[in-house]
Amino acid sequence: MKKKILFCAAEAAPLAKVGGLADVVGSLPAALRGQGIDARVIIPLHAGISWRKLGGQKIFSFKISIEGKREIINVYQLRIKQTIFYLLGNKTYFSGGVYEGDSVKKYLFFSRAVLAVLSDLPFHPDIIHAHDFHAAPIIVELASLSRQNRPALVLTIHNLQHQGWSSLKNIEAFSFRPSDFSSDAKNKQGDWFNLLAAGILAADKITTVSPNYAVEILTRAYGQGLEKLLYRRRRDLVGILNGLDVDVFNAAKDKLLLRNYQTADIKRGKYLNREAIRSYLQFPASTEPLFVFIARFSNQKGLDLFKSASLHRLAKRYPFQLVFLGSGEEKYEQLVADLSKNLSEMIRVINVFDESLAHNLYAAADYFLVPSRFEPCGLTQMIAMRYGAVPIVRATGGLKDTVQNNKTGLVFKDYSAVSFANVLEKALKLYYQNQTEYLSLQAAGRAQDWSWAASAPEYRRLYDLLGAI
Repeated sequence: MKKKILFCAAEAAPLAKVGGLADVVGSLPAALRGQGIDARVIIPLHAGISWRKLGGQKIFSFKISIEGKREIINVYQLRIKQTIFYLLGNKTYFSGGVYEGDSVKKYLFFSRAVLAVLSDLPFHPDIIHAHDFHAAPIIVELASLSRQNRPALVLTIHNLQHQGWSSLKNIEAFSFRPSDFSSDAKNKQGDWFNLLAAGILAADKITTVSPNYAVEILTRAYGQGLEKLLYRRRRDLVGILNGLDVDVFNAAKDKLLLRNYQTADIKRGKYLNREAIRSYLQFPASTEPLFVFIARFSNQKGLDLFKSASLHRLAKRYPFQLVFLGSGEEKYEQLVADLSKNLSEMIRVINVFDESLAHNLYAAADYFLVPSRFEPCGLTQMIAMRYGAVPIVRATGGLKDTVQNNKTGLVFKDYSAVSFANVLEKALKLYYQNQTEYLSLQAAGRAQDWSWAASAPEYRRLYDLLGAI
């Protein structure tokens, strides 16, 4: 009999996607089927998810009392690529986007709803696998039960920066017991609770999304204030590299691409996609290399390393074009807007995330930029390699695990504008002066296997250690 795992998360592709969390939660369950595991997913029914169009069905409703009000929760079930998803609908808390509104209250409600629905679902998991702070309260409450009376509990940290601080008032309003939260997950006054820290202390096993990030977060430089707690749990902490849905990210089959291509015709395929992107973004036709940056505009992503003066100097010697796709914090949106204004002939900015455009940019790019301050795993550099874009990354987190300097991409170490400018110059010299070596990097990147084939067995082994499988 297959053992059963329930993934609890804020987002899951293709239903609702803001970042890499959605790609992982959406694709890992399918990979686990090959390991003899029945993995299903439960997320909120966010605005924009049409369960009817996806062939879903409402299976039941129930009510819970929150903040003095009776809240109706509708439970829907649907199947996508053989994976079963449960969606929790509620007009008060889930009427907006994934992270729209008060995320802490929204996901305290989500956690309470999951706990309330577990006994009535037509699926009784051996393991609850919660993702990030959004589902950590589920772990905290279940951990208060004896091991014989609850599932095993796994918490995955996708990004330690997002921890979810809740007031005592909200903890109580959403029917959680303050006594279930370790004192080490509270502030000194005991009136604020760190949801992620509480989950870390309560889970049976903790994972994060790359081996190198699992080591980094034990240090002050990367631990985001939780390094001491994580060090205490280090024997139960493991880094497992994220994989990709290689059927979705496949240049030969990708339905979002203007032109599909295989390894044998990659040069022409990328040329056609690149010219289409240039036309769409009103770049002049040219033979210049195209650099692409796709990410949320935030402190994490290295946007402050882009300097108008150094980009201008580089472009005078080695002309290139640069595209930014993303949105986020106002400070970084303004930074990118200023770059585009100062270098309007060579930079384009698209201030909204567009999945179709992202795929076409991967296919068009000669180089893909990930100069992150920190990066738990990063999927974009792996996706870029599959589309024949050579990644330029900083040696941190999963970027260090996935890109080999001068073999599958270009890597710089120091988080500084000078180091970044130096690696850009190296990339441009390579493109203009040594196409043979550039094409070697491209081919080596394309040859990498970023499927879940390697990582899914690691999850199986982790689950085995819990004695549940």
